[in-house]
Amino acid sequence: MTPTSPNPPASATATIPLLYRIILLYIEPLSAINGALMVFFQPAKYAAMMTRATVPYDAPSQYLYTQIGSGWLHFAFIEAVILRLYDDLRLWKLLCAGMLLSDAGYSWSVIQGVGGWSQWIKIGEWEASDWTLFLATVPLAVIRVLVLLQSTAGTREGKVKVDEKRK
Repeated sequence: MTPTSPNPPASATATIPLLYRIILLYIEPLSAINGALMVFFQPAKYAAMMTRATVPYDAPSQYLYTQIGSGWLHFAFIEAVILRLYDDLRLWKLLCAGMLLSDAGYSWSVIQGVGGWSQWIKIGEWEASDWTLFLATVPLAVIRVLVLLQSTAGTREGKVKVDEKRK
C-alpha cells in the first residue's frame, strides 16, 4: 500500500533551487562514483586518507571497502537516476532524509578514523585529507537539509518523468 495524499505532489524542480539540483543530479553522483572507484581499486589510499595514515590498509578487510563503495554507487544511482525520473518534492525529501542518515554515519566514521572527537576538533592540526573529507561531506549534507526545509507554497504539481506506457 502506498501513502496517499489529497493534494497532488509538489514539483521538486519548481521548488528546489537550480544550484541544489545541479549538485544533487550531476556533481554528487560523479563524486560518489569517484569515491567508489577509490575504495574498489585504491583502498590503501582511502585508508590512509581516513586515518591520517595511522592505520594501514589490511587486505583481508577489503570486503568492508567494497561495502562502502557499493553504498556510494547506491547514492549515485538515487541521485543520477531516481531523482531525475520523479519530479516529486516529497520523494526528493524522503531520499535526502535517508542520505542524511548515511552522512551522519559517514561523518562519525571520519571522526573515529582520526582518533575521536578529541583529535577531530583540533582544526588547526587538520591535514589536507581531513579538509577533503570535510568538504566532500558537509556541504552536501547542508544541501540535503536545505532540500528538507523547502516550502511547497506557490509550486506546481510534480510529474513522473517516465513514459506512462511503461507502467
